[in-house]
Amino acid sequence: MPRRKSVTHFVAVNDLEKLPEEQEGLLIEVPHKGGDNPSNREKALEIVLTMWEQGEIDPDLFPNGLTSENIFFVPPDSPRLEKLDRTGESLPIPPIVKGAQEIVHLTKLQLEVQEVAEVAAPYVPVIEAVLSGNRPLNNSEREIARDKKYAKVITKLGEIVASVSDYRENCTGNARLILNAIAWQSQQGVDSNSDTPTGVVDESDSVI
Repeated sequence: MPRRKSVTHFVAVNDLEKLPEEQEGLLIEVPHKGGDNPSNREKALEIVLTMWEQGEIDPDLFPNGLTSENIFFVPPDSPRLEKLDRTGESLPIPPIVKGAQEIVHLTKLQLEVQEVAEVAAPYVPVIEAVLSGNRPLNNSEREIARDKKYAKVITKLGEIVASVSDYRENCTGNARLILNAIAWQSQQGVDSNSDTPTGVVDESDSVI
């Protein structure tokens, strides 16, 4: 009986900036065992890049380019693997993968908000004075307000906060699946560590 070839599957997501329900995925078969590891991910990326360069897939499929961030692991027990043709058919993005993408993008936006907010922190007295209208700006505050950087930073902060709000409103809610997966795996570890063979008594429980 011929030996079954060891393969690992990944999906290349076409556009990480789109909403998850609007994304498409390209199923990639890597002829190596080992599952989800850096080497297999790199091979998957190489396969997609080669297909892209050779015109085997739509040149506009990856509008923002293709990097390792577009590559996601597909578990071997996924029922989708049995239904899909391995010739480049689009693969629906699993809910938990959509959730992972949302977490990654929200984290990126959160970092941007915090970084810009830190830059804007010295502007707080100016903003408070302008909003309250109770006092004029002092000389140092006037210098800050005249600086071109002031307007750029405030505008950028507003735009990023709006982006976070819009993205959160359009999230699928599947990000919670990642927390559930982490909690489940953690509980499995606790359960396995707490298993004590019947009849075994810990030394700390012995009576002298």
